[in-house]
Amino acid sequence: MALADAAIREAAPADRPFKLFDELGLLILIVPAGGKWWRFGYRFGGRQKSLSMGVYSEVDLDEARARRDEARQLLAQGSDPAEVRREENARRSAERLAEKSSATVRVSVALDGDVEIWKGRAVLRLASDEATAVKDILTRLAA
Repeated sequence: MALADAAIREAAPADRPFKLFDELGLLILIVPAGGKWWRFGYRFGGRQKSLSMGVYSEVDLDEARARRDEARQLLAQGSDPAEVRREENARRSAERLAEKSSATVRVSVALDGDVEIWKGRAVLRLASDEATAVKDILTRLAA
């Protein structure tokens, strides 16, 4: 049976996390601290997986169902929704990094192929094989 918005609002936290199920894999996880998170449970590649759909109050019931339907469409096309989301996030991150000026982000390559990427005080150090893998990913994203 489908969830009603009133049932979600009235659900009080308990001593242990619990779930209220909607339909077609959508559920809301309610934790003892009072948080309510939307989750979509599905199977892909013979494994049970779960995809976050957002936090209740920021994402209402209708929006959570719309996000679930989008994920189900990806599954019907043979794609893993979690992997698609990961690729989209990586693409957006690469676009944001490309928009930054060269003054805020510095890249240095050592003679042994190790790469350091500096952004402000933060640094990301990549071994040469990791840097090659990142280069391959960025090349695929740019294509």
